[in-house]
Amino acid sequence: MEFDLNRIAIAMVAIVALQRVLLIFYFTVTRLWAYRKTAVSLPTSWTDFVTYPEPPLLLVITVLLWLQHAPPTEPSNLQSVRVVSAAAVSLAAFAFGVWALRSIPGISPGHYVLPDRAVVTGGAYGFVRHPLYLQAILVWLTVALGFHSTTAFAITLLYVIPGYIVFARSEEKMMLEQMGEAYSAYREHVGMFLPRLRRASGMRRAG
Repeated sequence: MEFDLNRIAIAMVAIVALQRVLLIFYFTVTRLWAYRKTAVSLPTSWTDFVTYPEPPLLLVITVLLWLQHAPPTEPSNLQSVRVVSAAAVSLAAFAFGVWALRSIPGISPGHYVLPDRAVVTGGAYGFVRHPLYLQAILVWLTVALGFHSTTAFAITLLYVIPGYIVFARSEEKMMLEQMGEAYSAYREHVGMFLPRLRRASGMRRAG
């Protein structure tokens, strides 16, 4: 039973990671290029593209780790706790991503500002300013934890986390230029990747 539980947990971690990659590829094909034609602001520097290699890298790392993974026939309690914890966080990250997508149904990868775009302050975007980037970090951490991979952990610390910080700051610069005070006020009350204890009362869509 323990062996089955560990195998199922590892599968959950891998499937959530691969699902995220496929969803990004789908949105890139179906939305990004169409949005770029009508956007009033587009990427201009390397900071706008720094995370573009992340989804394919996640795909390669996850597939390789899953193919090479050999579940122990008699896992220790510590191993079971590690793998099951990774699966639990992975499922939470998946649910968080769904919440974020429901908060902005028309979202797509990349940096751009569409005409008449409003600042979204509800749903997951009332919790943190960049819920999908936070999800990316959580997914990488679950892959590292679930597969006990120092490689995945190193990529998370050295590339994924700093990469999304740079990417988010670049995006916010674009949003401030296009939306001004509305986005500035939003930043004052909602954390980038971590929720703030003090939140604005009565926050709603502004723009």
